[in-house]
Formats: sequence, structure tokens, C-alpha cells
Amino acid sequence: MSAISLPACNDDTSTPVTEGDTDTSTTGTTAGPGSDTDVTPTTTAPTTTDTTSDVTVTTVPTTTEGPTTETTSTTETGTTTETGTDTDGETDTDGETDTGGPVDGVVECDAPPLVPPAEGTCEVLAQGPGGTLIRGTVLAPDVVYENGAVLVDAGGVIACVGCDCLDLPEAQNATQLGCAQGVISPGLINAHDHISFAANAPIGEGVDRYEHRHDWRVGKNGHQKLTVPGGASAQEMLAAEFRFIMSGATSTAAAGGRPGLLRNLDMGLLEGLPIPVANSDTFPLGDTNGYQNASMCGGYPDITLTSEIADENAYLPHIAEGIDDYARNEFVCLSEGTSDIVSGQTAIIHAIGLTAEDSATIHPDRARVVWSPRSNVVLYGNTAQVTVLDNLGVPLALGTDWVASGSMNMLRELRCADELNTTYYDNHFSDRDLWAMATLNSALATGSESAIGLLRPGYAGDIAVFDGAELERHAAVVRGELPGVVLVMRGGLPLYGDTAVMAGFNGMTCEDLDVCGRAKTACVSGDTGGVTYAQMKAAIETTYPLFFCGTPDDEPTCVPSRPGEYDGLAVADDLDGDAIADADDNCPSVFNPPLLIEPGVQPNADGDAAGDACDPCPLDNTDTCTFIDADDMDDDGVPNGADNCIRVANSDQADGDDDGKGDECDTCPTANPGYSPCPITIEAIRDPNHPQHPQDGAVVKIVDAYVTGIRPLTGTSRGFHIETGTQMPYTGIFVFTGNTSPAVKVGDKVDVTGTYEQYFGLDEISYPQVSIVETGNVLPFDPLPVEPADIATNGADAVTLQSMLVSVDMLTITVVNPDAPMDFDEFAVTGNLRIDDQLSDAVKDMQLANACPAGTQFESIAGVLGYSFNNSKLQPRVKSDIVLGPNNMCNPWP
Repeated sequence: MSAISLPACNDDTSTPVTEGDTDTSTTGTTAGPGSDTDVTPTTTAPTTTDTTSDVTVTTVPTTTEGPTTETTSTTETGTTTETGTDTDGETDTDGETDTGGPVDGVVECDAPPLVPPAEGTCEVLAQGPGGTLIRGTVLAPDVVYENGAVLVDAGGVIACVGCDCLDLPEAQNATQLGCAQGVISPGLINAHDHISFAANAPIGEGVDRYEHRHDWRVGKNGHQKLTVPGGASAQEMLAAEFRFIMSGATSTAAAGGRPGLLRNLDMGLLEGLPIPVANSDTFPLGDTNGYQNASMCGGYPDITLTSEIADENAYLPHIAEGIDDYARNEFVCLSEGTSDIVSGQTAIIHAIGLTAEDSATIHPDRARVVWSPRSNVVLYGNTAQVTVLDNLGVPLALGTDWVASGSMNMLRELRCADELNTTYYDNHFSDRDLWAMATLNSALATGSESAIGLLRPGYAGDIAVFDGAELERHAAVVRGELPGVVLVMRGGLPLYGDTAVMAGFNGMTCEDLDVCGRAKTACVSGDTGGVTYAQMKAAIETTYPLFFCGTPDDEPTCVPSRPGEYDGLAVADDLDGDAIADADDNCPSVFNPPLLIEPGVQPNADGDAAGDACDPCPLDNTDTCTFIDADDMDDDGVPNGADNCIRVANSDQADGDDDGKGDECDTCPTANPGYSPCPITIEAIRDPNHPQHPQDGAVVKIVDAYVTGIRPLTGTSRGFHIETGTQMPYTGIFVFTGNTSPAVKVGDKVDVTGTYEQYFGLDEISYPQVSIVETGNVLPFDPLPVEPADIATNGADAVTLQSMLVSVDMLTITVVNPDAPMDFDEFAVTGNLRIDDQLSDAVKDMQLANACPAGTQFESIAGVLGYSFNNSKLQPRVKSDIVLGPNNMCNPWP
């Protein structure tokens, strides 16, 4: 059984707190409402297993540098064939394709044959002590492996994808699943939701069709306001996350969430994934009050500037949510000048009210679009012009939006996209294209493509297995139903699946349920802090059932319609239902009614015979334009899934260190496959003038650091200090673990991976994964002798020695309580140095109290130099860190 992989997190969002008895170190996020980020850090230690504070500690060898990286695009043990579907839905037998996307090679692996089990899709072939091997049809990024396999190691990282995984030593110790008719996919990623609104029922057909989101938000322009309360409870949000897990999802950008279950990519609830947090921005114009403008940019309350998102790894702003000039003007104002936020880190949420000329500006900036078709259709009667965006090279991700007007799970959103594609878009998109919208493209949208969204060695073992008995390959996902979700794993941890499959994994607390006649098991309470499936179900079903068999009750419509304009229903002379007779329709097979931003005419930017929606060259009336492939974001001729530098052109795919990252985009001199960051020194992290100093929010990896001090194992501000042991300036840093006690001891040598952040003057690593390299040791160095004035607030060494173990000699208490009339168990000594209890206790007047009078003398005080509430503070760890002076009758540590 693999170790549970969970992150540490923070308990605040952006502003300092009032100082209390225990100072609080937290890290901010601009992710949105509903942030409550108390999560558990992963700790793996050097040949026993123990559990401490809900953290599974698994012993590992001294060197834990990464998984076996055997990857096969083609394989020596398989036969490669080419199949595919072009944009007309016809079979492409020569390996070429039209604008619907690349053709998948299919490799028939020469592995022992699999036989379907008597019942269900998968069966347990063998149980092992570590890792999971899943055999079946593997949806790899650039190829499909029939009778292939995916091997996830004991740490929850993918070690092998392809035909040869059975031959690896790790496979012999893994639990093996045989899924003869199973389709193995990356876990689905919901690129957009508002999960704090989960405690609502859907609006069905809707009460109105709107032109702009402010029409339904605040009742603008004579429209009926929708009342959709937020503030879902913790159990309701967990239930909403479990809804998505039941549909094969493992991650989301949901502007809210709870620890456990899904990775909440925009909230810092990453469940052990050391990647930067995405920024979901619901109001990049600051227009929460419903302000609308049809032609100018100056009146928006608080327009986001280019400089404000420059350091974001992934930025997801709501732009152009509507079909009128108010919506289009949002895009105009946010794509020019100092407020141009359409850039390489941006995925535009919705992007409905755009012309073809607008859409053409997105691909050159390497931006993406998040498509929420069901919600768009029921609210506005239409959705983004996705065929135009695709023809203009814009990658499309998929998001449910919210349960009120969107889909209750990812399979229902895929079903809506598929129905639109089949009925209204003339099968413009292949099954693989639609699948990619919920996997790799959603990873690209959320900036997580180095870690999830692909089955690739070095990536997180986020996997969903679907029943492929009736629908093969990508279609098994795109048109899948809830009973056909066979297994869902996050980081190698099985959370949900067929009961017969889940029985192959030991050591979990699980609950059985029936999903449309198929026996399922949910193993979630160990991942949610004790919240059970039954409790989640009871909480959410006060408003709407947790799941349905078939079409959900009152599900928002996916049929585009606007009263008095079009009804979306095909008739003899209007096959696409856009109310334009086929004889007069410039796209008779593709739905393209006139838009409010271009009233009275079907969009046709280049004025040729074909409207924008069905024109492969919407801006070129000669149709001689160069094809722009949305599945090749950097235009280097290598599809995104196969590209080792998705965002940087490198047609040669050179990869000198063979870590799956091309030389053009790999700045690390050593191999760091997948999401493993490049090792960096503490000095480089802490010294702002160091040439390798990372940006705030960067993911960093520190190796072979010593634990020098640990905060009390209580409260929401726990963590520990580490340093290199060289005792040079800038070689110490704090590791923040939120409300979870780190399973480390003073003297341990550790590797730490996490996010570098500066919290009000204290440099720290948040959301950490901690691997104990050596344990049970005494620190190999003594505290560094310093002068008290040099490390006091604004002292010469106060910044450079932060988080380092130091000692000061020959001291006298000068101020009994420097915070009077408040009392935080601090006192000041010679040199105006504060002595604080942050590492010794978390209770006022417990242990290190400020009860000794001025003049009390100490021979020495040792501790870790901390910083909080604008002051540097020496923090003793244990009673022996304080050595009393001669004839001293007062002990501050009773």
C-alpha cells in the first residue's frame, strides 16, 4: 500500500493577524472564496511503518531520487498501427488528419493476454506490498497501448507506461490489476468550478436567457436575478468533490475546496503535489457591483494590470461571459495596453462574446480557453465559438462551472460537449480531442502539465480506469457513465472504484455503495479527516442527490436556444437548428446563428462563402492560411502530449539528461523528471541577490538539510526549521506544515520539496513534501555564537541568520514584557534582542514565560532565530537551551 500523499497548507489568505500567544505563519492565495487550507504534509522516512497525526511514514532507502523512467512512444515488444478520425468523422487510413487533431498511433503490446473477469471490468491478479500495476488499454499522451500497462510506484509516482512495465523489478512488488476491457486514463481535471456553491439544485431549463453574467447575477437589463447562495459547508464541499471523483476526476480549479479527495489546484490544497498554485480570478475588472461598459475601458472599478499577473504560473480570469457588447468589451479591455492579461500563463474562462478577430489574438500569446458548455447554453442560449477557437490554434479545456447551471460531474460535462459536437459542430472534434479537454488541456489551463493530465513517467499517479466493454479507447471516457468508472486513484492512493478492485488494496477504511446496480467502494474517510461517504451523502442530499443513473433530474439543458431567435432543433431545411435555412446558411452543418456582437448576420470575418464556425481559415478568404494546430501550442510540429517542451518550440526534442524535459525548457543541470523540481540551495532561496534566487511562489527542492527546531505540535501554525549545517549566511529556512505535526525530529537530515514564499518577513517553504534521509542523529554542529544586537530586530545579521540555530552569551533581561500591556511570553535582553516561546510551547505562561524581573542574568541562550510581527526573535527549543547566570534565582523556564 503506497503512502498517502498530502500537503501542508496555510490557515490565512492574505493579511496579517493580530498577535496572540502563538504567532501564526501562513501563506496567502488569491484563489477565491471559501479558502480553508488545513492540509497534511507528506513525510516519508528512511524499513518500518508508523503513523503520526494522520501522516503515513514509510521507510525508504537513503537515496530516493526518482522513479524508473522507462517510457515508450513506440516499443520493441509491440506492433504499431495508425488509426484516427478526421473532422468529418471518417476513418483516416494513411496516418494524416484534418483540423480535428492528431491521429493516435495504436501499439499492440506483446504481453501475456488478459481475459475479462466473470464480472466487472478489472480483477486483482496479485497483491503486493508497494505500488500498483494496471494492465489494459492505456491512453498515453501520444499513443494508445492495447494490452499495455501503467506502473505506479510505492510513492505514488508513475514509473512506467507502455508495453515493458511487467519486466521492471518494481512490478513484482506491486498490486496487479488486469483490466482486459478497461481503459486506463489520466484522472480527469475539472478546469473550472465554484464549489462553495455546491449546496444548490440545478436550474433545469432556466427561467430566462441572458446576455451577460450581470443580468443573472444582479438582475441587470430587466432580467430575472438568479438566487444561488454560496457558503457550502465543509461536508457539502467534500460531497461535491466526491461527485467528481465518481466521474473519474482527481483535480479541479474550483475556487474553494477542502483537504482531501480532489487536488484543488487554485487553493493550495494540492494533496502533496509540489506545484505552484493557480490563481482563479472571478472579477478581473473588479465589477462585482454589476458595472457594464460597451465601448470604453476607463470605468471598470479595478482592472487587473499586466504587471499584477507577471509572476503567476497559471492565471484563470473570467472574461467575456456573455454574448453582447458588454461581454466583448471585457476581452478588448483586458487584452491591450497595461491591462493585457491574455498571456502565456492565462486560461480565459468562458470567452463567449468574441469575434474571430478577437479569437485570433489568443494563440500568438500562448493563452488557452476554459469551456463550460452546459452552463453557457442554459444561461445565454449559446456558448463559446469553439470551432473557431480550435481552428485558430487555441487549446480548449473543460470545466463544469457549478452545479446550479452546469454539470454535476465531469462525465456529464463531457456528454454535453460530445452532444454539441455531434449535433451542432459536424463532428469537428474527435473523441481524443474531447478527452484531451478534460486531461492535458485542463492541466495546461491550470499550469499543472508537468505533474498531472498525462500518463507519463515522473508524473503523479492520478489515474481513472473506465469500462471499455462497449466503448473503446477515448470514447469510453467521453461517453462514459458513472457505473463504468472502475477505479480512481490520486497519487497512487485508491479512493473509489468497483468493490472487487478496491478489495485488492489493504489498510484502508472503506464503505460500500451501489451505483446503478454496480457494487462500488469508497475509501475516503482516511483522506478527509474522518468524514465518511455516508456523512457527505447526507449533507449534500438536503439539496440535490449525490448522483443519478442516466440523465440527472432537472439537469441544465445542453440544447442551444433563445426565445424568438432559434430553438436548436433540426428540421428538414435547417439541419443545424440555428434558424437559418440551409440554402441561406453559410455553415449549414454547423450551428452559427447571428451574434449580438455582430447583429443580423452570421459571423463571417473574411467575407467568403463559409462562415467563421465552419471555415478552416476564418480570416483568409482564399483559404490558403497556414493550419494552426491547437494541439501544438508552441508550433514546433510536435503535438502537446508528445512534446517535452509544450510551451517552448524545440522541434529536435533534444533532452540531454533524459528526464523527459527538453533542453530548451529545462534549466536544471540534473535529471528531474515530471514534477520533481530542480534541487536548489537554501542560500539561493533566501538570498535575494543570489543569481538563482527563485520567485515568490516557485516550487523548490532542498536536499540534505538538518532539522534544528520544531514548533509545538498544536494549533494551525506548525512546522520546523532547517539549515545546511555550514552556518554560512542565508543557510536556514522555515518549513510550514499548517495544522499538521511534522513527523521529524531535531537532528534528522531531510529533503524538502514545496513552495517558496515570504510570509510577512519570514522566508518559508509551504505545502511541503518531506523525505527523511537520515534519522536518530544528534546535530553535527553546535549553535553559531553571535552578538545579541546583531540578530535583534534590524540588526546586522537579523536577516542573514534567520531560521538558523544560534547562541548568545552574557545576557541580562532589559524589558520584562516588550509588548505590554499585551503579553505574548516574550522578554527582551541585552542588545534589545527578544526571547520568544514559539518553539517551546503554545500556551500562555506555560514553560518559557516572561515572569523574571529585569536584571535577571543568563550565561547563554541558544535557539533558532525567528521572525514574526515585525521583530526578530530568538526562540529556545528546550530548557537546556537556557543556561542561567551565576547566583541567578529566577528561571524563566520553570
